[in-house]
Amino acid sequence: MLSKPGLGVYLVASWPSKDTYEKAIRGLEGIADFFELGLPSKNPKYDGPFIRKAHREAGEPLWLRPQAPTYIMTYWEEHRGNLDGLFTLAAEIRARGVLAPDLLIDFPEELELYLKYAREYALAPAFFVPGKFPHWLVKRLTSAEPDFIYLGLYAATGVELPVYVERNVKIIRQLAGDVYIVAGFAIDSPSKAARLIEAGADGVVVGTAFMRRLQNSVDSALSFLKSIKEALK
Repeated sequence: MLSKPGLGVYLVASWPSKDTYEKAIRGLEGIADFFELGLPSKNPKYDGPFIRKAHREAGEPLWLRPQAPTYIMTYWEEHRGNLDGLFTLAAEIRARGVLAPDLLIDFPEELELYLKYAREYALAPAFFVPGKFPHWLVKRLTSAEPDFIYLGLYAATGVELPVYVERNVKIIRQLAGDVYIVAGFAIDSPSKAARLIEAGADGVVVGTAFMRRLQNSVDSALSFLKSIKEALK
């Protein structure tokens, strides 16, 4: 069971260098309640400019098996021809599950296929839904008893728009019942993270804002996340 309120951290696996990445993962012990580790992608279509650049720069993924629950985050489109390979990787690194942000946007008809593979590989389902989500879909996802439903607050990671995102959090909270709700995209301050928890999210994920700082200093990046963690209490 994920902590409430919980702090999740998104990182492109092995970025910005294997040494810095390893220091970050070790330093996040006791700070991050769960991890989303991005499998480097040739077409990270729902990521913002900074994380797109990180995908291009990332080398071979380094899987360090953090102590906290860990999910592989990747694009379903890139693995449709080799789903066994994707889910085998997740099982081998002892991930809790696979999170594919494009699954329910571009390939909703393959939801049952995703669930079939999750069952076969003894992985927990985890789902991503965009800000404009059909209410019936959220209710369908809750029946699969996922670890969480991740609500994307904006159209792309790290890109904030003039949208009242707390409203969407409140709506999905009402629809999802007791399912753990994660909010993410462009969370770049302790106050913003706290507002999302107050609106009904169980946890938040910080990616771009953490990675920007990580590129310059591991200590600065960790200090920033500690301030987020403190604001969630």
